[in-house]
Amino acid sequence: MDRLYGWLLLSSIRGLGEASIKKLWLRYRRAEDILKASFEELEALIGTSKAKSIFERRLKFDPEQVLKVVEREGIGSLTLEDEKYPALLKEIEDPPPVLFYRGKPKDMPLVAVVGTRKPDIISLNYTKRLVSFLSEQGYAIVSGGAFGIDFQSHKVSLEHAGYTVCVLGMGILHVPSYLKGLPSEGVLFLSEFLPEARADEYTFPRRNRLISGLSRAVVVVEAGIKSGALITADYAIRQGRPLWVFIGMGASNRWLGCVKLVNEGKAKLLAQPELLLESLPKAPAKGDPLLDLLSTPKTYDELLELSGMGREELNKRLFELQLEGRLTKNGAYYMLL
Repeated sequence: MDRLYGWLLLSSIRGLGEASIKKLWLRYRRAEDILKASFEELEALIGTSKAKSIFERRLKFDPEQVLKVVEREGIGSLTLEDEKYPALLKEIEDPPPVLFYRGKPKDMPLVAVVGTRKPDIISLNYTKRLVSFLSEQGYAIVSGGAFGIDFQSHKVSLEHAGYTVCVLGMGILHVPSYLKGLPSEGVLFLSEFLPEARADEYTFPRRNRLISGLSRAVVVVEAGIKSGALITADYAIRQGRPLWVFIGMGASNRWLGCVKLVNEGKAKLLAQPELLLESLPKAPAKGDPLLDLLSTPKTYDELLELSGMGREELNKRLFELQLEGRLTKNGAYYMLL
């Protein structure tokens, strides 16, 4: 049985939610083995009604049709069975059996940065400072792609040659047009919803558990008392993720949700981005993209094409690396020392 098809089939069974599927995965590890298990074994794990649903194949969508869409559109996918499925996400109570994606998954520690769709300039400036610092320290950013703090987080991360994960509240085939303008090299669009699914009132709150679930820590930059960002904060608390907030003006209604989290002892105040390192594992050192390209000798024209740099920027960087004694030139080729 095709691995993806097996997990899609399990996902399609009516009444069988992510928490039940995780119980089955912990016991059997493979979708094929779950679907071959005896009724008695399944009943003991998830109860009579859900075991019957698996045996009777009560489906809410056709997994074969979804598989055809994935193959036709060249959509990436990860299942609970895959080694590259995010390890932290497997720890939450209800991880998605299947994740769909566009972009290139990277194994980097993620920090969630979220907030309101209509932020104060104070919050936008702080987000830029925070994300710049995290990118320089080797951390990637995860957020929800909404206008405001989310979009600022993605954009600043990419401006610093970083990596960012945008968790969608709709299917991967309906990425909003304004997000498609982000540089494709450093952004991963991720969704648990079927590729053709449209956004709905429940999809955005639902996906927030993935934003926190993927993260080593969660930062709420600005949230009023009814802000949707507080849903992500609630999930972070339930999932045991370190929760931090920024408060620009304590007397302003814009930050009342953040103030409440601090007053209740649920979050720490992140006055300075550097404080966040207290609750984060050390990130691997960032490599130099140009030196990475020189794992094999290359000509100037090859470096110009592959690096994406302009001639002035490339010339300056090559000169600096030669002065540092990290590379040399032999004929037409640049190479590492």
